[in-house]
Amino acid sequence: MTREQGWNHNVHYHEVILRSIPSPCHRALDVGCGHGLLARKLAERCDEVVAIDIDRASLSIARSAGANQAHIDHIEADVMTHPFSEGSFDCITTVATLHHLPLADALIRLCGLLKPGGVLVVIGPYRLNTLADYVAAAAAVPASRALRILHGYTEVSAPLASPRTTLREIRTVSQYLLPGSVLKRRLLFRYSLIWRKP
Repeated sequence: MTREQGWNHNVHYHEVILRSIPSPCHRALDVGCGHGLLARKLAERCDEVVAIDIDRASLSIARSAGANQAHIDHIEADVMTHPFSEGSFDCITTVATLHHLPLADALIRLCGLLKPGGVLVVIGPYRLNTLADYVAAAAAVPASRALRILHGYTEVSAPLASPRTTLREIRTVSQYLLPGSVLKRRLLFRYSLIWRKP
């Protein structure tokens, strides 16, 4: 990872996403693309990437940064209402975005947009609630400080919101709606959720 790419708790988990991309990946959707760093990484592995974000300022930066990658389509829209065709993506990624949306409705929507065999990868924050949550958060603080020194730190400039959903709630909903999905608590105040559509 170069300093030009920037580093923060979200960027740290891009590799988790990239390792999960199906091969071949003809069409990927990056939901809440922000400044487009992940979309540009996806474009190196996928034939076409659709990067969608509702925030105009962030999307403008993403368009400018990705201007040399013709197979990235930047869309200013809400993923919940934009008229995508059902079953039209091989891979859907979303980083620190799902907590801005109604959890169950969003998972149903993203599930519908995936092709059979397609992969959904979510990286997101969760609301601390249990003793295990607070123990994990305490362990994350020194690790985060060390990684900031190692990589430098890039602020998240997209609109922020505090997570309202606990890890337990996310696990319960995802197990019900996405049978076989794998949810893991990650060190830096994040979780990953990976699901392959049957």
